[in-house]
Amino acid sequence: MQTDKERQELIRSLNIMDDIFFQKIVEDKEVCEEILQVILQKPRLKVVEAQTQKFLRNIGTHSVILDLICQDEDGSHINVEVQKSDDDDHVKRVRFNISNIDTAFTERGIDYRELPDIYVVFLTRFDVFKERKTIYHLGMSIQETGTPVSDGVHRIFANCAVDDGSDIAQLMQYFKNTEGENRKFPKLSKRVEYFREPQKGEDLMSQMLDEYIQKTVAERMEEQTEKYNREMAKSFLQNGASAELIRKSIPTLSPDDIEELSKQLSLVK
Repeated sequence: MQTDKERQELIRSLNIMDDIFFQKIVEDKEVCEEILQVILQKPRLKVVEAQTQKFLRNIGTHSVILDLICQDEDGSHINVEVQKSDDDDHVKRVRFNISNIDTAFTERGIDYRELPDIYVVFLTRFDVFKERKTIYHLGMSIQETGTPVSDGVHRIFANCAVDDGSDIAQLMQYFKNTEGENRKFPKLSKRVEYFREPQKGEDLMSQMLDEYIQKTVAERMEEQTEKYNREMAKSFLQNGASAELIRKSIPTLSPDDIEELSKQLSLVK
């Protein structure tokens, strides 16, 4: 069992690039504003709404949890993700997030010209493209002429690995080395210090740390259970069981889930 001192040391070892710490930091709307004003280079940007760990459920397909989703006063949606491990195709992950944001937040019957802009800001410890830049802006262009084309989607990758001395680089270095007051980012550093203070924010962090650990364990168990249930359903389908019988036997699977598994088996045959 951890001692109080060990727990304090663990909390103080966290930085903003750690998912659990990032969640608490960006619960403050003004802190979100300060971060986005720097990264998007929009000093007048105003955040009207901010949600952390926003779950977007897709029935029968892969769902997504957004680290942070904001809306500015122009109606644009801004998704911020933090990623420490270089263990996936992050460009395609951004693509998936964009498609989910479009689906989840677009009003029915809206004209395409009225679609709001979407910004996905992907913050990493590593240089995703290995081009030795602190920040990358990905966009569309006509391949034959190089003429830029805008669809209202802005893909932005910033990292802690390359320090070019810019304000954005200084912000990313503070994300990685989260210590002390920083006059360039007063709201951010003040909130960081709050969660480092004994018997104040530190108690909240300690409670959240417990919840995070319990949630992680529960999610892993749930993933294993879901995997087992899907494999069992496949076996039932292969043995000729009806979809209705399977649904009653495995109530965690929806009719859409069972139909999807049936289609997968048909493709294999």
